[in-house]
Amino acid sequence: MNLMIEATIFLTILALILTGLLYREHRRRINQWDFFLWMSRTAGFFVFDYDPISDKMHLSPSCASVLHLPETIQDFRTASKRLDSPLEKLGIHFLVQAIQKNDITQELCLTYANDRTCFYRVNSHKFYDKNHLEVRRITGFFSDITSHTVKEQQLRQKAATDQLTGVYNRGAIHDLIRIALKKGIPGAFIMLDIDYFKTINDSSGHQAGDKVLQHVVQILREHIRHTDIIGRMGGDEFCLYLPNIPSKDYAQKLCERICDTIPSSIHYGTEDHPVTLSVGGTITHPQDTFTSLYSRADNALYQSKRQGRNKVTIDDCGLTPKVHDQKNN
Repeated sequence: MNLMIEATIFLTILALILTGLLYREHRRRINQWDFFLWMSRTAGFFVFDYDPISDKMHLSPSCASVLHLPETIQDFRTASKRLDSPLEKLGIHFLVQAIQKNDITQELCLTYANDRTCFYRVNSHKFYDKNHLEVRRITGFFSDITSHTVKEQQLRQKAATDQLTGVYNRGAIHDLIRIALKKGIPGAFIMLDIDYFKTINDSSGHQAGDKVLQHVVQILREHIRHTDIIGRMGGDEFCLYLPNIPSKDYAQKLCERICDTIPSSIHYGTEDHPVTLSVGGTITHPQDTFTSLYSRADNALYQSKRQGRNKVTIDDCGLTPKVHDQKNN
């Protein structure tokens, strides 16, 4: 009997102790969550708190609003299977990404059905039990950096763009082609030079020369695919990078069509002189670098100029270049 009484007393005391500990833990969690909510309101952060044991996710009101989710999500691991709304599924996917990587800063984005994209900087932290064995909670916050990210993208785009013509500048072209070559994407690199451009500037002025450059770019855009790249290498020299073309003949005929269009579309001076192009190009091969590609295309361009200009020369990886005379077309 005494043993039973002692056991009952022990269990009662243990239950009271555990109840007290659980209450203290509960109060501690409430106090921490209140702090996170205050931080959310004060600093403009979106706060989330996940309990992996109960599989429950708590969101601050602002966080729930931006993710189109309720403030409390029961059975978080299976939530996406229960939700019908694409917006809610998007929000769940965002939170899953947010809690997968901890103690690092990551940038995540949400792209909505109307193609509007928002960017967020996310921080989260895992809290373990006292033995550091079991994760008791994952708490984090994120902030809206859309405006900052868009401005950065605009600055990068501006730094990579030729201001007069709106196409890529030489530095950007170098980087883009180097990446394509590294990925092993086959294609053609074409250089296009406006014939006697100095004469245009000298006889008609630099403003007229600028308009010729812009008009040439307009015609190039009209002839190429959306996957092709246009760049201005400097002065009156432009380039095209044509990835995944079906054949060398494709590049040849494209350049010929461009050269046929330019004289009938662009003129300068009081006597309405037609503008012409000299073109040199080369086909990529696996060992190419930007330097080797540029060198071959430049040599092909020199061939076109040496043959009297207004010509297309395509170098097939070191084979004898084929010169096509636009005058006799």
